[in-house]
Amino acid sequence: MKKKFLSRRNFLKGGAVLSLWGASPSRIQAKNSEQIQPSVLPTRRLGKSGEQVSLIGFGAGSRFCSIQNEEEALGLLELALELGVTYMDTAASYTRKGLERLSEKRLGEFSKHHRKEVFLATKVDPRDRDGALRSVEKSLKFLQTDIIDLIQVHSLKGHEDVEQMGGRDGAVAALQELKDQKVVRFVGITGHTDGTAMSEALQRYDFDTVLMSLNAAQSANPVAARAMQPLPEFEGAALPMALQKGMGVVAMKVMGQELLVGKGVGRASSAELLRFNLSLPVACVVIGVDNRQPVGSLRENVQVARTFVPMSEKEKQGLSEKLAPSRTALEGFLRHHDDSLPV
Repeated sequence: MKKKFLSRRNFLKGGAVLSLWGASPSRIQAKNSEQIQPSVLPTRRLGKSGEQVSLIGFGAGSRFCSIQNEEEALGLLELALELGVTYMDTAASYTRKGLERLSEKRLGEFSKHHRKEVFLATKVDPRDRDGALRSVEKSLKFLQTDIIDLIQVHSLKGHEDVEQMGGRDGAVAALQELKDQKVVRFVGITGHTDGTAMSEALQRYDFDTVLMSLNAAQSANPVAARAMQPLPEFEGAALPMALQKGMGVVAMKVMGQELLVGKGVGRASSAELLRFNLSLPVACVVIGVDNRQPVGSLRENVQVARTFVPMSEKEKQGLSEKLAPSRTALEGFLRHHDDSLPV
């Protein structure tokens, strides 16, 4: 049976500030209740950039690109903004086979009407200076803007990457040059497979932001402690390094690409998973499209952020223990998963 797609208008009709990390969860909760109405999506400060970004970020990756109908895709972006989502995450390599830069193209069509309302974050894949400069030149064209809010070195793979992106002819130098020229406002890095290499990159280079894999399944938990497993590299090494240097931290893979969502062993509700991540010292949690119910899941995630109450350490440990049976499978998936490949 052929799927019936909604027009953008009908799609939208389908369902009608934190800045400091020194506060305790109770003080944060009190601050929320005093300053933020339940109907408003809160914002947090994006580290030393000083920017305020929405707690929920729209992940315009491979699953967003798998949406065939353009009206539906653009309608989802419109709905996100209507709900208060202003952080938009895309990349040069997010596309669908046979098309060039589909995600950036869609964000460009959308943001040309809302440019002052959204924070545009995209990524470059080349590790060399010239390749990075060419990639950003194309991003400016597809995003239909003359300035990008955040440009990031995409998908750090390991220590070899850390070396390749450095030096006068590396991607980091190119991005810093573009920042100096005010073509981009901030520079960052992303990665979801090697927290140790990420920590090294954060220590070596002066990024404004970092987008990293953080979720309850990969977190330290009592089961891991009893098995003498080491702390996860992102939570135990990269996250502290980013905070030490004042970088804005953005979390991804909160749902484990949906591998952690559901009922049964090693699973939890999306609300639990999101609440866990929002209890970490992160500015924003980027969540990709849920192909099964994109509108419903977007609304649900925003509502969780609107009514967010920090998890206690006991609650966080309990959720990590509950998800422990899924940890090995998730880490194996992430090692072989490449979100820069087109669908």
